[in-house]
Amino acid sequence: MFRRPFGSERIQRVDQQTGIQVIQLTSYPSPSIHFSYNWPSVTGDGERVMLLAQRGCSRGAPWDIFRCDADGLNLFQLTEHSPKTRGDTHYGYAAPPSAALSLDGSTIYAIWSGEDVLFGVDVESGELIEIADLSTHVSESANIGGVFPPEDGDRVYVGVSNYGEGEGGGIRVDLNTGNSESLSLGGALWGYIQSTDRLVTMKNFVTLGTKERENGVSGLTNLNDKPMTMYTVREDGTEENELCPYIFAHATVMGKTGFLQGTGQRKNRGVWTVDEDGAQRLVAQGPYFWHSGASWDGEWIVSDTNWPDEDLKLIHVPTGHYRTLCHAGATQDHTQLGHAHPALSCDGSLAVFASDRTGVPQVYVAHITDDFRESVIEGVLDHPLPKWL
Repeated sequence: MFRRPFGSERIQRVDQQTGIQVIQLTSYPSPSIHFSYNWPSVTGDGERVMLLAQRGCSRGAPWDIFRCDADGLNLFQLTEHSPKTRGDTHYGYAAPPSAALSLDGSTIYAIWSGEDVLFGVDVESGELIEIADLSTHVSESANIGGVFPPEDGDRVYVGVSNYGEGEGGGIRVDLNTGNSESLSLGGALWGYIQSTDRLVTMKNFVTLGTKERENGVSGLTNLNDKPMTMYTVREDGTEENELCPYIFAHATVMGKTGFLQGTGQRKNRGVWTVDEDGAQRLVAQGPYFWHSGASWDGEWIVSDTNWPDEDLKLIHVPTGHYRTLCHAGATQDHTQLGHAHPALSCDGSLAVFASDRTGVPQVYVAHITDDFRESVIEGVLDHPLPKWL
């Protein structure tokens, strides 16, 4: 049964430090998260937010796709799909579907964990259409991670990775015919660059395994001693161009630009961009920026912080200026659902993030005013409001 066909679970507040309006979109007592911060989960007009909610409070409960107006009204459940997972394996709490919104805001492309089928979901009606069975392109030990729809809307790229072997590739799906083909990219598909129709790949990525530490306890670690390296390539595997070693903690393609953006590892502390020639730029530094998402034009970046948590920061890329946007209140726990993972709308006026501040992960939207963005551009520093105001 659908949790709620139409309605609202919103809780409204104003951040006491910054004065930014923050709306909690979901409050049902099961986990909810927004789509990945590597791609806009808000429609281009800024009116609707796409999100995922687990059907129940059990580790194996399926995930459903919802949409909600950015003001927190008209929460609408789009799917109630129970995936057919491989064998007896149960996916759930830590494995929501890979999902991406088409840039025209009409369709969500989704792959439920362990099912290896690309679906299309109509954003208006919730109609679920099977587009392509991808199982012939994915081995038993591999995983699908990342769905990338180009702006022209006639195809979708899907990433494939094998963390047991540190290898990967990609799949191209023709949306008109449903035909799919494996792509030999020389590395795992990591992203798509709209401006040049090139794919971003990663070589020597993480090979997961166990290793005994100095204290004698075995732990999960990266067994690959070669540095991860980023490349761009044509979909036929030609014209490979090395960008840079993977200097990031987390990173994404920077909106519609040909740049990458992301947060640096501890030795590269800060927010960085890398252009198509591999030139690196340190945009901002100060706190330990952790996960970051960009506006579609690449002018704005939003990032959470950790060790210690110093709130969400809004960064103006051309100037490198930044200010505190709001406090997410996420636990930053070991589970991915305890991370804020902030993302921006295409125009940079909305920041969508997750927080388990209530004890259950929920989805929030910070409404960023023009005045606030102008203050960031001008280099205005944070001025916390008195607590009694």
